[in-house]
Amino acid sequence: MKASHDWTQEDEKRLENVIIDNFCDLINRSEEEGLYWTGLQCDLIELAHIVWESGQLRDADGKLLDFKTIVGCICRVLHVREPCNPSAVVSAVRARKNVRAGSLRERYLQLMTKGQIPDPMRLEIRRRRRYQS
Repeated sequence: MKASHDWTQEDEKRLENVIIDNFCDLINRSEEEGLYWTGLQCDLIELAHIVWESGQLRDADGKLLDFKTIVGCICRVLHVREPCNPSAVVSAVRARKNVRAGSLRERYLQLMTKGQIPDPMRLEIRRRRRYQS
């Protein structure tokens, strides 16, 4: 029996573009908007690493954003404690022993292709309701 996955390179590229677009939008927002990450911190850091590897996020001067800056911005906006060493988080994620869990990328690709969810990352972002007095 031969193992396979049910997504194409086009699906992988589409997912990467969705994640990058989300980060572009989110890092330009204010933490006062009340957006919260409901997933695992390590998943958010893994997403930030995907974005950093793409080399598509730049600052106002056109310089590429470094990994730590991307992590700091996204953690601030989504109210997540910023890890002291984000690279260590990525290394730990890649060294996961539970192979049944699958990578975040694979889980998101499953949601996109099987679950027909165009933007799986948005499932893990919630807005805190403002209470009126």
